[in-house]
Amino acid sequence: MQNVIARFAERVEAISSRLRLPRRSLRSLLAMTLATLGCGGFGLIATPTPTPTLEPTWTVSPLPSPSETITVTPTFTPTETLTPSPTSTSTSTLTPTSTPTPEFAFQGPGQVVVPILLYHHVGYSQKYSLYYVSPLVFESQMNYLYTQGYRTISVELLVEAIQRGAQLPNKPILLTFDDGSETMYTDAFPIMQRYGFTGTAYIVHNFIGAGLFMDRDQIRELNSAGWEIGSHGVSHVELPSRPGKQEEEIVKSRQRLEAYLDVPVRSFAYPFGAYDSDSLGFVKFAGYIAAMGLGDDSLQSKENIYYLYRHSITAETTLETFSNLLLWKP
Repeated sequence: MQNVIARFAERVEAISSRLRLPRRSLRSLLAMTLATLGCGGFGLIATPTPTPTLEPTWTVSPLPSPSETITVTPTFTPTETLTPSPTSTSTSTLTPTSTPTPEFAFQGPGQVVVPILLYHHVGYSQKYSLYYVSPLVFESQMNYLYTQGYRTISVELLVEAIQRGAQLPNKPILLTFDDGSETMYTDAFPIMQRYGFTGTAYIVHNFIGAGLFMDRDQIRELNSAGWEIGSHGVSHVELPSRPGKQEEEIVKSRQRLEAYLDVPVRSFAYPFGAYDSDSLGFVKFAGYIAAMGLGDDSLQSKENIYYLYRHSITAETTLETFSNLLLWKP
């Protein structure tokens, strides 16, 4: 631009020399010419219009069909989408591979083979007690039962099999818990839920919500999760030594528990496993369908339906001993 102006000035000066114009007139002529051409440059000279630089606009292409190749554009990383296999025609449901399909067999009426296990506390005690099974040991026992194909059943189903016959899992088992310890809710319950197991909780009426025992809401939650609730008496006394208390401990306990918990109470567990003929009479009179005792057998029948045999599990029960209590072996 400056070269053009210089050349123009030289031309003007040459013309003015021929015309013999004063130098002041020459400067005026040059200024008027520049003003006429416009500020900032010569209007007669075409100034190139700058071409705007356009920022690229990225557009997301529609998702390709399973047969197309996914093209990744520079502006985003596509989220990986799982595409069904071309040969699949139905939607599959994920099922845990560790859960075998339950198998059933008809047992009864009469004698049926069902191991019944008895626990008191699943937790840790401040002072050593045989009645406390640690959560770690309990977990290993539940894992053993599950991997060996055992499945829990209810007392009601066991009684149905004894009385009329019923379809039971190939390896049925009953898990029972006496006294109503809070550890049943805090420790045993979540472990059993992981394996799909349920149990039967035998509750002492006067223990509900006292000390380290479950309260009303916890017991009801167990029942809502499929657990059965049974009676373990009003005050947990040894029945044969308290003949005058048997009606209250056996009959009244069922009435009070059902009224307070608002759940059915259909079976009874003898405190300490102790009973006599009066105890049996009151159990039948109260309308219980069965009662739990102690024993080393897994054969249950009509003859012992009011004193079903239970294997007691303690802190000294090793996994080997535990497996030997069961009829079916791996």
